[in-house]
Amino acid sequence: MPEVSRSASQVVVVGAGPVGLALATELGWRGVRVTVLDQGDGTVPFPAGEAIFSRTMEHLRRWGVAARARLESDPPTDYPHRFVFVTQVTGHLLASFDYGVTNRCPGEYGGVTPEGPAFISKFSLMPLLERAALSMPGVEIRRRKRAESFAQHSSGVRVSVRDLASDTIETIEAEYLVGCEGARSTIRKALGIEFEGDFAQGNNFAVHFRAPQLLDLLVARTGAPAAQIQTLSSERRPYITVVDGTDEWRLSVYVDGEPDREDIVGWIHEAVGAPIDVEILSAQPWSGHRVVANSYRRGRVFLAGDSAHLLWPKGGFGANTGIGDAVDLGWKLAATLEGWAGPGLLDTYEIERRPIAVRNVGEASSNWTSDARLAPDPTLDQTDETGDSARRAMGELIHTLRGREYRSIGVQLGYRYVDSPACIPDGTAAPPDEPDVYVPSTWPGCRAPHAWLPDGSSLLDHFGRGYVLVVTDDAPADGLTQSAAERGVPFSVLRVVDPDIARLYERPLVLVRPDGHVAWRGWAHPADPGALWDRLRGTAVAALTRK
Repeated sequence: MPEVSRSASQVVVVGAGPVGLALATELGWRGVRVTVLDQGDGTVPFPAGEAIFSRTMEHLRRWGVAARARLESDPPTDYPHRFVFVTQVTGHLLASFDYGVTNRCPGEYGGVTPEGPAFISKFSLMPLLERAALSMPGVEIRRRKRAESFAQHSSGVRVSVRDLASDTIETIEAEYLVGCEGARSTIRKALGIEFEGDFAQGNNFAVHFRAPQLLDLLVARTGAPAAQIQTLSSERRPYITVVDGTDEWRLSVYVDGEPDREDIVGWIHEAVGAPIDVEILSAQPWSGHRVVANSYRRGRVFLAGDSAHLLWPKGGFGANTGIGDAVDLGWKLAATLEGWAGPGLLDTYEIERRPIAVRNVGEASSNWTSDARLAPDPTLDQTDETGDSARRAMGELIHTLRGREYRSIGVQLGYRYVDSPACIPDGTAAPPDEPDVYVPSTWPGCRAPHAWLPDGSSLLDHFGRGYVLVVTDDAPADGLTQSAAERGVPFSVLRVVDPDIARLYERPLVLVRPDGHVAWRGWAHPADPGALWDRLRGTAVAALTRK
């Protein structure tokens, strides 16, 4: 078979899942030429990963597609992000978590972000991310293409690609390669990078099904729709997640092996507590893991998303963690390709993102462990005083053990980059890092806080294209401006005259990175602004030792 050479993009991304598409969008938004290779045909086979974090929605906002994502979402925009624990759908309500969030309304998140969390089926999210990526100049997505092998050289990466339709081979040249192709990443394996942690802590089976009667039964018994229904009717503890907000749902159950259709329908009836009509649409096994790759990089090749970490789907960490990887890596690749970043900047990708993955896989596994402590009890269905007492006790236990999963504002907005050369510490203590608590802060490494400006924009709307110095007093910015221009660093100044924002931002001078995280803050300008820029852009010290 002939080998055909092909002109290269600057970056080749392998895998067109949520993370690969997010990386392509981030790079394209920054003017980088990207080729995405994917073995599939673009079909979304199964709905999963519906919980889209507030921080992820902020990235979609920057790309210009957040509003469209909410409008096109399944379920409808006014469907409540409510999570209930019941004996069965037609049984007794044990606990409910509802913070006023819908795809239209941010609820309790409204004061700290311009974009509340969203609940979006993969059937809606994936096509939207693909359209977002393809709307960016220089981005192409090539389906039915498999990256067979790659070789690094001094100025780039040569990727051998098989066309699965014609069974021909071509070679693509790029400056960088990123593996976003998931748990079985051939790129990770070719690099010799291992996962560390615990594999297959539990085995599960998921079912996408249609049940037209379920929503009415749920509303009649619990008073409102719910995004997720956790049951305590049996040892299997089946739980149901909304897909389209009308009649499509997803059931998950802890079980080993492949069940037959009768078992599946029985589990649904068991969770509902009634023999409702059920149409099985698709099904698949899955396992919960707690693993992180021991390295995110070898030379010009990087890993992101499930290629770098695998976790339990307990709290919505998977795609959201991966999209965070994509944004962090994306702006750093763009800065390197534009020529203003030094070799040290790309080294900070692993320094920043790997600890976040360790944090998130641990939190997801902890949520699973906490859930396992909820034991079914036939007393919960009794209608006497003993049953009432048992239900009150179980409700309290559920709130104690499971509350942090459903109020994950700290996980979503409170992560920070500690000990990163791309953030300059100021000697102050870090704010709390709790999964269910978020304290807005400009501590270096934190996400810069949101506030509404008089023109109706969020402060976050002014971040992204380059570094932004937020100035809340009358201090001049000449030193930073001149030294940034001398180094080709994209930089602008945003002056804000508002005492509330001045208090929120804690220092009169706050330098925000292109990804919206705080790089530096101070009461006065640095004595040597050039040295500050050299530190932040990765040229002040030799690049960290690469594995």
